Amino acid sequence: MSQTPIKLLDIRHIKMKPGEKLQSYRFPSSAFLFTNQGEASLSLDGVETSPSNNQLLHGAKGALLNISCFNRPFDYYLIFYKPVLEHTPIQVPYEAVSSPIPFMQSYMFQAKQPWALLSLLEQMHMQWKEEGDLTRLQVTGLFYQFLHEQFRQLLDSAEESETTDLAEGIARYIQDHYRQAISMETLANLFHYSSHYLSRVFKRKYECSPLEFLVQTRMNRAKALLAEEDVAVRDIAESVGYTDMYYFNRLFKKQTGITPAQFKMHKLGMKSSISTNFMPKSFIESRAGTDYIVNKDNHYQYKAWDVDEMNASFKPTFAVALLFSLSLLLAACGGAATNEKQGAQGNNQQQNEQPTDAPSKTKTITDGLGRQVEIPAEPSAAVVISYGGYLLPLGLKPVGVDQTTLTLYPDDMAGVASIGEGLGEVEAIAALQPDLIILPDFYSPDIYEKYQKIAPTVAVAWGGDPDVVNTLRTIGDVMNKKEEAEAWIAKFEEKLQRIRDQIDVKIKPGTTAATFILYKGEVLLGGEGGTLGKLIYKDFGFQMPEQFKQYADGGTALQMEALVDRPADYFFTQMTDEEMGPMTELFSGSLYQAVPAIKNNRVINVTRDKWNYGPYLVDEAVDEFVQKVMDSQK
Repeated sequence: MSQTPIKLLDIRHIKMKPGEKLQSYRFPSSAFLFTNQGEASLSLDGVETSPSNNQLLHGAKGALLNISCFNRPFDYYLIFYKPVLEHTPIQVPYEAVSSPIPFMQSYMFQAKQPWALLSLLEQMHMQWKEEGDLTRLQVTGLFYQFLHEQFRQLLDSAEESETTDLAEGIARYIQDHYRQAISMETLANLFHYSSHYLSRVFKRKYECSPLEFLVQTRMNRAKALLAEEDVAVRDIAESVGYTDMYYFNRLFKKQTGITPAQFKMHKLGMKSSISTNFMPKSFIESRAGTDYIVNKDNHYQYKAWDVDEMNASFKPTFAVALLFSLSLLLAACGGAATNEKQGAQGNNQQQNEQPTDAPSKTKTITDGLGRQVEIPAEPSAAVVISYGGYLLPLGLKPVGVDQTTLTLYPDDMAGVASIGEGLGEVEAIAALQPDLIILPDFYSPDIYEKYQKIAPTVAVAWGGDPDVVNTLRTIGDVMNKKEEAEAWIAKFEEKLQRIRDQIDVKIKPGTTAATFILYKGEVLLGGEGGTLGKLIYKDFGFQMPEQFKQYADGGTALQMEALVDRPADYFFTQMTDEEMGPMTELFSGSLYQAVPAIKNNRVINVTRDKWNYGPYLVDEAVDEFVQKVMDSQK
């Protein structure tokens, strides 16, 4: 090993515009890169890094850099340097002989105190633009401070890595074995630590206990299956480790606010107004608005980057070796005071030192998943999945919606682009260059991460009919159209009040009714909540059959025999037009003809398409429902 001073070659502050890319840029020398502000994806030598800010990367000469700026301007600092090799041998400890040479290593970490590094970077960049040997010497001195500070933070992070690795190991085990019975005793025996210590280490990283994480993992998997697979609810419960349906229902509702039966209808093309009874009063009575609920159930999906994500084998000893080796490089600082910029300037044509235009005004909201999302203060080009109809009362149109929404609003959505069925095609969404993406909150985390790379992505808690008023309030807030949202809500509530005042339907005391959807051989039973449930049980005065009252707060999934074993005087269904034929044929069988609702032709259907795709259609569904109930009395 030789005594090796450092020679600075260039210091750059680079600002990229939205959509701009830097592809296959090869470092002309060893370099540090510090991500400051904005949104971009980075990869160094083919290894992708986190899109978060305040990351410090180091690459050797020849390292390949790729950057793609997303929807907000992105800026970063680059410091190019090279060692000035001498041939005077010095004594070094044996352990350092085989230690890595720092300027030939690639590593990355999330800065714990980014302001300390940024302050030095700003001073270095400002002085680098000035001429003079004394100024260059000052910059070199700042660079040594920068090296010391970044290795101090790297070492501090490395000391935390042992417990971090343990917590992540527990999380990985749970994610791989969630179908099995897992207890704290199981984990203690597996990881050879006490249950108390494991809980403490795990909670420090994930803000929940291992068993809470297990429940969250199971519920997230159940949600994915309910949203994406045509599988019975009971089979899904068993697939995530629960044989007791009642216990599964209770845990699922605790985590999501709704039952598995309700959630199943959230899948694209099969949405329903079956709802948890969120509001104790009749839906058609006035009620106060609510804000987003911060839900931390999925917080572990958004973990911060840890030490050496680019090199999984990073250990504290490696950091010590780097620090020791670099101390050798700093031994002769006198040779570093040079103004040479050879090689480093020519290879990169993007050194725009002029500040870019100020970014558009933004605001930060907490979405339905509890994520903090920065969005435009006044979005003007939103792509909306499932919720497209909610923009219409606000006087807005999205730039793109799912095909189902287009089909339901052929006139109102004229000129709006289709992104395809369901979640749409990523390419079609990106081509529209949206400044915001809105979609329901029941998809898997990778969906939101994928769309976030295109534009700020907001998950809105599933509303549909179950909470059309508050869903409109939420989207009105997101789109900066609160007044327009409240105006429509006031008009809608006035209409509902008139309906309540003018109800002329004579229901005999004790007349029973059940609301449900038939799907894949199961009865997805509705509770007393939502527009439909409140109209049926609160305003019209129907009674829920005694056997179903245990599900009154949110519904459940039952076997088909339940319709025969627990008959009702009225059936209120939400089948689509295509499903009505098979249901009518099913009910024509002798087994069902003895059921009072079927025998007396009191099966009233309003397609769920009208209950779930926006205020205008819910308004129509209320009119249609009231008229059908009145007609049934004639």
